[in-house]
Amino acid sequence: MAKGLTAGYIPLGGIIVREEIIKHFDDKPLPIGLTYSAHAVACAAANAVLAIYEEEDLIDNAAKMGAYVEKRVAELAQKHPSIGDFRNTGLLGCIELVKNRETKEPTAPWNATPDQMGVMNKVAAKISELGMFTFVRWNWIFVAPPLCIDEAGVDEGMEIPQQGDCDSG
Repeated sequence: MAKGLTAGYIPLGGIIVREEIIKHFDDKPLPIGLTYSAHAVACAAANAVLAIYEEEDLIDNAAKMGAYVEKRVAELAQKHPSIGDFRNTGLLGCIELVKNRETKEPTAPWNATPDQMGVMNKVAAKISELGMFTFVRWNWIFVAPPLCIDEAGVDEGMEIPQQGDCDSG
């Protein structure tokens, strides 16, 4: 884990290990290290961010809004047959675009070369033109709104694909 601990403000890395595994190392050294671990400033930033997560109930909001995003993407998928799948955990998701929903043939193959990215490059350009800033990779459109988003913000984001509807595919 890393970026979420400090909200990306300063590098910090960490590792989570099951209790039964770490007990093995109670009397032995654990020969690992992280490039960005245990710096005092980074740890202070992490403590501040974790306090904000709790004070603003952002984890619960992410779960609630994640469910709302899933509902809204399901509605969008009824209108757009190119949406082949949507995977989501909290507020981190991925819309998978396909040429054929039944075969799940992707609009661009995994690890696509630049010459195989024509359609998805157009999708990414249109998304950006319409005012949404997200990551598009191969045939995936990543969904990662801020943890403080509300239903109105989700709705605003979900309207963007509908603004870009066109017959030219």
